[in-house]
Amino acid sequence: MSIRKNISLEKNHLDKLDPLITKNKGNFSAAIREIIDLIDTMLNNPDDVSKVIDGLKTDYNFTETIMYWLIKQARGKLIEQEVLDNIIDPAKIVLISDLEKYLDDMTNGGNWQTSIKMDNYDNNIIPSGVNVILTGHSVYKMEFLGGIISSFLVTHKKQEIVSLKREANKLIVGFKQQHNTNLAKQSLVRYFGYMEDILLEVSKNFEFWKCIANLYRQTNYNMVVIPKKYYNELLTGTGVPGCLTAPIEAIHRIPVKDIPLEKLILTMKSVYEHMGIVERIDMDENTLNIYHGYSDPRAIETIEKLLLGVLDAHGTRYESCCSENLIVLSRANTPVKEEMSRSFNVQRV
Repeated sequence: MSIRKNISLEKNHLDKLDPLITKNKGNFSAAIREIIDLIDTMLNNPDDVSKVIDGLKTDYNFTETIMYWLIKQARGKLIEQEVLDNIIDPAKIVLISDLEKYLDDMTNGGNWQTSIKMDNYDNNIIPSGVNVILTGHSVYKMEFLGGIISSFLVTHKKQEIVSLKREANKLIVGFKQQHNTNLAKQSLVRYFGYMEDILLEVSKNFEFWKCIANLYRQTNYNMVVIPKKYYNELLTGTGVPGCLTAPIEAIHRIPVKDIPLEKLILTMKSVYEHMGIVERIDMDENTLNIYHGYSDPRAIETIEKLLLGVLDAHGTRYESCCSENLIVLSRANTPVKEEMSRSFNVQRV
């Protein structure tokens, strides 16, 4: 028989109960019953409980602090396959529902304070899609667990990550079925392994990147990086190349003409801004506004030709207008002067 009692608690008491309530999936009564059982154990075995508490004050707190620090350091890195298979044995976890139950049991311990739910799947073995919802107080713990779950689904359930949404105390990862292993792994790297390539390169040539990072820091990033071939042509006076496509083609690993225009423009913005070729590129549907940062008309003309050359190499014709501060490139069927005027009006505002 259940007996109902009204109790009054302050907010600080509720905050202390929160991990236990989370463990019991929001069931406040179950959390209180667990506390009562714990107190009963304490009264019956006070010496043993004292030893446990002393251990928690030393070893456990130390371990928890180290674990949290390691989880923060692991952000943007993928877990190794051997470690993943030790955490989630693919031979034992066949069903999506089994995976959810296993993860729920796993995170009930170790002070994870994170709940995991999997829904919107139509097949319990290889679904056409699935959503993973992580709820907790630490973004680092949610992302770490999200990376582990995503690695398992990509590797063993033929899934590709198609979305990652962050809400208050929540991380939602969306998947769809993907039989192309390369595409599936690319999505995993994009969302959870974005530091992999960077850290690998730094570890391979530490002294080089240490020097480069120091140069950029000491100059407040007032540096320009260009391909050696381009630099050689400047040194020998053979003339400035018509366009600077090598960095873009190196990223996409295909000729400029084969890159979709939308991706090409996004890459131009990222590459030329970070190389220091221009200060900023703003985009709308048909227009590129380039803030070049130069005052010499010859330099402005060179930047103009360089950017037009890339777009010409793609096979898309743009027209341009220049000012002391701005280069406006517009699709050939867009009135350039009108776009130039609009850009200036925006600046004045």
